[in-house]
Amino acid sequence: MKYMNYLLKIFILFSAVFILNADKGIAQEKLNVLYDQPVLMADRVSLSSDVYLPPGDGPFPCILLRTPYDKKGAKKDCEWFQSKGFAVVTQDCRGKYNSQGTFYPWLNEREDGIEAVKWIKAQKWSNGKVGGWGGSYVGYTQWAISDCLDVITPLVTGANVYDLIYPAGLFSLGLSFSWGLIVDAQQTNNVTPQQMQEAYSILPLSAAAEKTIGKKSQFMDDWLKHSEYDSYWRQQNHRGIAQGDVISIAGWYDIFLLDQLADFEGLPQNEADQRLIILPLSHGKPTLEVDYGGTKKMGDVINLARNFMLKKLMDKDVRVFTAPFHDKKYNLFIMGRNEYYGADQWPPKAIKYVNYYPASDGTLKAAIPQGNDSLIYRYDPLDPYPNLGGTAIGDGAGTALQNDNVKRKDQVFFESEILDKPLILLGPLNATLYVKSDVPSTDFYVCLQDVDKDGRIVNIQEGGASVTFGKSAIKELKVNIWATGYQLNIGHKLRAVICSSWFPRYNRNLNLGEPIYSAKKSKVALQKIFFGSRYPSHIILPLIEL
Repeated sequence: MKYMNYLLKIFILFSAVFILNADKGIAQEKLNVLYDQPVLMADRVSLSSDVYLPPGDGPFPCILLRTPYDKKGAKKDCEWFQSKGFAVVTQDCRGKYNSQGTFYPWLNEREDGIEAVKWIKAQKWSNGKVGGWGGSYVGYTQWAISDCLDVITPLVTGANVYDLIYPAGLFSLGLSFSWGLIVDAQQTNNVTPQQMQEAYSILPLSAAAEKTIGKKSQFMDDWLKHSEYDSYWRQQNHRGIAQGDVISIAGWYDIFLLDQLADFEGLPQNEADQRLIILPLSHGKPTLEVDYGGTKKMGDVINLARNFMLKKLMDKDVRVFTAPFHDKKYNLFIMGRNEYYGADQWPPKAIKYVNYYPASDGTLKAAIPQGNDSLIYRYDPLDPYPNLGGTAIGDGAGTALQNDNVKRKDQVFFESEILDKPLILLGPLNATLYVKSDVPSTDFYVCLQDVDKDGRIVNIQEGGASVTFGKSAIKELKVNIWATGYQLNIGHKLRAVICSSWFPRYNRNLNLGEPIYSAKKSKVALQKIFFGSRYPSHIILPLIEL
């Protein structure tokens, strides 16, 4: 329960993602808040902004928060920074709440954010220093103008929207619909959980918005039409432009993890202080409570990020990285071991990549199986393999028991021997599969899992890839399983599942190779996976000994 309470303080789904544990007892008589100040954008659209000014004459450094979730939700954080001598500006994004214009996710945040920074620097109370604060969409608004900010603190967020909507080229159905439909429905009607579940299965996908919220969604239509990385997505990609200090906070089970790792690796190599912390966060509420040791083991990342701001924007002599954190570029929490590993590079230099080979007898070993063999399973898009937890969004994200999926026939699985010493995974996970199918186009997913002594199966990480076949072709398929920091303990087994859907986290492949915008027909596929010396399907594990 301590773990759950801690995570819920860090992230509240569909909110401004501001932490509600700000210092209590801030003297109300000292607060000076200017509500609903109009800030004109380049096209004369007015965005509503609340300005929190600390006591004194200034000038002050400023914290900027730009949000589509109602700027009032940032009040506690604003008051905390205000009490420390910062000015704070929190602004409703274009077309949201008290701001004018039309809301279209992601697209206007750079231009509008630049205008907001210009406005701040022109105020008498500003000393010209501006830092960004917030997570999820609010974190993206930082990345979008990160070349204009002195410090950014992106929490579970990303700079390249395509990597969020189409990670590894797979459409993030659960995210796109659950977030997109709810955001677009705010001015019409609420979306019930039952309606949302029904929306995932509507075909074609382009009809889902109108059937669910009673109107077409322009931005969701655009997401579906632009399934490849093109000029539409390039204008929403702000990776690699940050010039100032960065403290990036990510989650092993978060929807932005792939994006956030690439964002951090894409930072300019300059004199800025760049830090990345990854801990057991997901973009929602897990169904399975796991005790990772609470704040004693995971630390208080919000307090750490605040101290980072104090040090960088106010030149305070404050120690930022105290136990359990390391004063390293990377702080990587190892789940199951429940401690941070400090590293100066990603992937950590000390890891060793080891191939684990699945075999047709169901084993998973660090040796190529003798001979050549294959396994077949049947994949029906109308009965897709369900995701339980994982890098999803909302209730049920993160850690979850996988036992309910064990008896499904649309999979093959493999298990290691019972471990006589801990097996520590720390870094990117990948797989190479040799596959064949009787349909033109399909997907394959690899899911890594932990089997404990009692037979409980918990997800570690998963990932997938699409493949298009020629006649009678066996294809070599590279699968990005994302990354993890996870220790399988003595007496446990490593389990690998290969299936062809992970629904509704990802859109199901209908197997006919048609555009997802208009595809309605589906076909059952017979999926064949090859093993052995000729076609050595394998999973690449980043192992480390500690």
